[in-house]
Amino acid sequence: MGRICFSLKKTSASYCRFLAEVRPDDAIEVRLDENDFEEAEIRDIFSCPRKSQMIATCHVSLPSQVEHAAQMLTTAVLAGTDFIDVPIDFPENSRQWLMNLALNHGTRVIVSWHNYSDTDTPERLLAIAEQARQMGADIIKIVTTARKPEDADTVLSLYKHFEPDRLLAFAMGEAGQASRFASFRMGAPFFFVAPTRAGATAPGQPSWFDLLPEEAIKLQGEAFLPASKSFAQRAILLAALTTGTTKLYDVTLCEDVSSAIRVAGSLYADVRLDGTTLTIEGHQDILRDGLRVRDNTIFVGESGLLARLCIPLAGLAKEDILITGEKTLLRRRLDDHRSALRKLGLRLSFTDRCHLPVVVKGRLHGGDVTVSGEKGSQMISGMLLALSQCEEESSILIENVTSEPYISLTTYIASFFGLAGYVCPELSQENHLDDEANTEEDSLMRTWYIEPKQKITPVQGLEVERDWSAAAMVLTAGAIAGEITVRGLDPYSCQSDAAIYDLFKGNHVDIEATEGKSTLTVRKSILRPFFFDITDAPDLFAPLFLLAVFSEGESVIVGTDRLKNKESNRAASFADEFRKMGVQTATSADQMIIYGHTDYQLHGAAVSSHGDHRLAMALLVASLYADGPVEIDDTDCVAKSFPEFLEIFHRLKR
Repeated sequence: MGRICFSLKKTSASYCRFLAEVRPDDAIEVRLDENDFEEAEIRDIFSCPRKSQMIATCHVSLPSQVEHAAQMLTTAVLAGTDFIDVPIDFPENSRQWLMNLALNHGTRVIVSWHNYSDTDTPERLLAIAEQARQMGADIIKIVTTARKPEDADTVLSLYKHFEPDRLLAFAMGEAGQASRFASFRMGAPFFFVAPTRAGATAPGQPSWFDLLPEEAIKLQGEAFLPASKSFAQRAILLAALTTGTTKLYDVTLCEDVSSAIRVAGSLYADVRLDGTTLTIEGHQDILRDGLRVRDNTIFVGESGLLARLCIPLAGLAKEDILITGEKTLLRRRLDDHRSALRKLGLRLSFTDRCHLPVVVKGRLHGGDVTVSGEKGSQMISGMLLALSQCEEESSILIENVTSEPYISLTTYIASFFGLAGYVCPELSQENHLDDEANTEEDSLMRTWYIEPKQKITPVQGLEVERDWSAAAMVLTAGAIAGEITVRGLDPYSCQSDAAIYDLFKGNHVDIEATEGKSTLTVRKSILRPFFFDITDAPDLFAPLFLLAVFSEGESVIVGTDRLKNKESNRAASFADEFRKMGVQTATSADQMIIYGHTDYQLHGAAVSSHGDHRLAMALLVASLYADGPVEIDDTDCVAKSFPEFLEIFHRLKR
């Protein structure tokens, strides 16, 4: 029986080693002519402990390339490759050297011939194959280009004359694709595939996904993405701070967006939703009257973002303002940057030390403050908005910057509403020497300068971006379980969770971008373990945890301390609930290790979402691979960010 052979181009030495280590019944062809490996990397690839057979291939198109190709193939033989592919038209001295070297090192030889333009006559193909046999080939490889189906039949006719397990004969191109499968059925030793669609090394080469049985595809179809709640909440709040009418397009409702609409009403804004268009008529003139708040109370629902944006903004009112919420938000600390706010003139009177409700007292004034980015970015975003309305110029020095993309998202959206008076030089790195410990610590620092008395103006029309947080979960589900397409994403978005695309590309996930990268299609992939720091993108933890579970090996997620104050203690709750399904994790300091398997068979279990929308979504996807029912106590909590997820998930299931 032949082997599936992954043909690799434009990849890394570490990925070559990874596939060789985790594919015990397959083979790996490393196209040395299609990769830019140093000699040391070639030695590393072909000498690594492995479960797969390995083929070193180096095609040439010019005589001047032969010497370098021979050197690379020589290195591969000396390192221990199982096969080398030697072109039949190599100069005799180079070919003979390689074949003798291979014989002395127990390496088998594939003598190959390729026609990249058309298909030769049966007589000529037979003569070429016979020549390769007489040269001493262990395997004869004859590949042509099919212009019509009959060309493929011509190549396949060689199987009448040679032992099938010593012959690789098929045609490239769309018309020749069927011959690849026919060749394998006839007994060819290898069937060449690309690990992803973008990785094809020849026209008509199928990908690994194309070989999967129907039962392996558990999710398939197109998924609608909601609008970004982070984008929408900021835009709705800013629109309510204007005098005039703002239209927001392509809005989708979730609990957090609905909470933002209620906050806008508390700020005397008139709000109308017509389909997906939100019209907000603001009635504020903060520079003249201060912030006016209905009944001196702002109810933020379960949104931590709204609470942290509104606390500094409440300092613009002339009276004390009560800010309150509900559900899990009442258990989350909200005293971030309390000392900085006090320096700016505000006093926070919490009912329970650091939990809502809170009464904001005093009047915000400008000035210079220093804050720690380790406490998150949301309150800093609120301070940036509020300080723009003060009488004096202000600056915020952020030490140990985290979640910077969210701050950039705030200033980006604020610029549409006339708040352009933000200046932020390039991120700086300062070294601080700890004399007692004799260690050096690097601190990333960022200073924002805020112009005073900026006028907040309405926006005639602003389209709300699709949500990259929702996209990350859906795309991860596709990479694990099937084939999913999402549309309407902004590839240049300030949303931090857009980093999932670069992670997928760098980790060889089968993802394809079309329509200017606004449409992404991801397919079930061989998942490689990874290292990722979520400090700037904490909401990526959920999809990354799920991705790690189905990756072959140990993945490390750094920055998990940032998850303690989410809807649940997210790192702990994920570890606890997935442990019930058989997933092993380890935590230390600020990181988590997840021990994954490509073909994970999880256990059925009764699990809890802890009221955490992201945990509920992750458990639903994981349940596809459980050996019994997975009973989740609460899935309605997904409505906080992605109310359509349940419907989409069940529609995509096959």
